[in-house]
Amino acid sequence: MAKKPATASSEPAVEPNARIIITDEDKSKAKKWFVRARELGDKRQFDVAIEYYIHGLEFWPEAVEEACKALHGCAVARKQTGGKKPGLKDTMTRSTSDKDPKQGFLNSLWLFAHEPDNVAYIEAVGKNAAKLRAEDAAKWIGGILQKAIESNSKTALKQFLALIELFDGLGDRAAGRGEHAFGVETYTSGVEVLRTAMRRFPKDTALESALKSLSTKLTILRGKYQDGDSYRDSITDTVDQSVLHDQDRSMQSDDRVDELIARAEGEHREDPNSPAKFRTLIDLLTRRERTDDETRAIGFLVSEYKRTNDYRFKMQADDIRIRQLGRESREIAKGGDKVAMKEAQIAQLRFELNAYKERVSRYPTDPRIKFEYAVRNFRAGRFDDAIPLFQAARGDPKNRAACGMYLGRCFYRNSYHSQAISTLQECIGEHEGADDDLGKTMRYWLGRSQEASGDAAAARQTFGNLLKLDYNYLDVRARLDALSAPG
Repeated sequence: MAKKPATASSEPAVEPNARIIITDEDKSKAKKWFVRARELGDKRQFDVAIEYYIHGLEFWPEAVEEACKALHGCAVARKQTGGKKPGLKDTMTRSTSDKDPKQGFLNSLWLFAHEPDNVAYIEAVGKNAAKLRAEDAAKWIGGILQKAIESNSKTALKQFLALIELFDGLGDRAAGRGEHAFGVETYTSGVEVLRTAMRRFPKDTALESALKSLSTKLTILRGKYQDGDSYRDSITDTVDQSVLHDQDRSMQSDDRVDELIARAEGEHREDPNSPAKFRTLIDLLTRRERTDDETRAIGFLVSEYKRTNDYRFKMQADDIRIRQLGRESREIAKGGDKVAMKEAQIAQLRFELNAYKERVSRYPTDPRIKFEYAVRNFRAGRFDDAIPLFQAARGDPKNRAACGMYLGRCFYRNSYHSQAISTLQECIGEHEGADDDLGKTMRYWLGRSQEASGDAAAARQTFGNLLKLDYNYLDVRARLDALSAPG
């Protein structure tokens, strides 16, 4: 175990917008810890490496490239090799709400490093980094938090709002101290999160006002940041102001969106290496959910993938195509043609199977991708293929319960009823939400498995308990009546 260093001499910022002050002496001390941490990480001694990184970060909390990113890498590798999560004692002795923001930051980092996909720990790192005015660290962890909450369809609105507040605050302070580039980046991230929140929560009208406010800040700061007199002059031009503002609005007339697309496409041609301009073009092309626009977006993304060999562009193109196929299926279903609907659903499933198979080959250690591929195999009736994928994906805490439910159903479909029963019973014991959809699904298939195994008494009890939770759940009443009928 590494010896804990003496308290660093770095000082908190005295001005409201200032960064934390790090002395050269502190940086020198921190680098010694980081060098040893990297050596330990290379030897796969992840627990000790994490301790060394955190000791070094006590001296230099802003060391993102030097330590934070490497710490995250150790955390992910540790998790993949079976590292334990923080226990109750760890959470009690390492308070994320410590009165000293530096200690709260270090405590949060330690917990995050031992459970890197725990959103509460990620949020705590960001909150404490912002309090400490460790601006680079706050921006870095904000990016990790953005990916975490956007990839989870059940993320609550308050989590989006907390992240937006983080990026907004970082941008405000950056603008106040004249760091225009940093401010543009953080404001842009905030706008991206707001757009996602608006798609998730379309009835929340306050989000549109927040987007307008943040977009205005971004527009103003962009004008101060961009080089070249022509651009600075254009900020005062009402036409260009409206272009920048309209790009960040969720609703415009079709003619206006067409104008924005044409403009964005022209800017992308002029500067094809600008990620921001490329993102703007793709966002505009996919905003109206028009097949022709989306197909053009797919073309741009595939071309960018071929140019850069960055697989993320291919994934984004496939995701757009999946959404298109889903819309087509829903439209056919509205028409009532069951045969055509079935064919459309099969086409969509076939595309998704191929897409996720490719993703698993690209990211073989990512449990979330394995989970998604497993679900598609389950829908296709490929239970023998789905089972090992669900087993591998159970290492992800976010999908652990769902993996267990699907495993139980796979065993049931393959007539391994005793394995289905034990798997589902274990999942029910671990799952906290008895009355949520997942909890009810687990109980339903447990009852079905017990019924299929010939244990009528156990099935009656399971179905009876489910009836207490949801009287109209699927065919539970009919099954319970059949099991209770004299025989």
